[in-house]
Amino acid sequence: MTTRKTIRILLWIFLIGIVVAVSAVYYVFNKPRRNISKESALYSLEAKQLISEFRKDETTATAKYLDKAITVKGEIKNVRTLENHSMVFSLEDEMEGVSCTVDSADAVINSSKLTQFSKGSMGTFKGRCSGMLMDIQIINCVPE
Repeated sequence: MTTRKTIRILLWIFLIGIVVAVSAVYYVFNKPRRNISKESALYSLEAKQLISEFRKDETTATAKYLDKAITVKGEIKNVRTLENHSMVFSLEDEMEGVSCTVDSADAVINSSKLTQFSKGSMGTFKGRCSGMLMDIQIINCVPE
């Protein structure tokens, strides 16, 4: 094989690799988000019950709830609005309770429902459980 032919083959392999890489990056960044509001919740429970299950056996509770749509109801102890306009509702205990995060787009769509929730009131949220750090994280929440 000639040097010119080898360079041409390597150039084509390089270009194909670039196209595949750009396509993969485009797919990852433009992947549609899960629409929790259209999913039915696999579990519906009180925040105290969820906290109890995680305190009793975190490994089992994580296996049961992780990445599943669940509905959680409890007393709102704190409401925070983050810099990106997402809202975080802390249920039952501010430090070791359940944190329900409503994304900024969902906060705008559901603003009339969210304004009804204040510190001390009862709230019900449907979202995706992402496990426990200091508190139990429920993300992509929508008010019920």
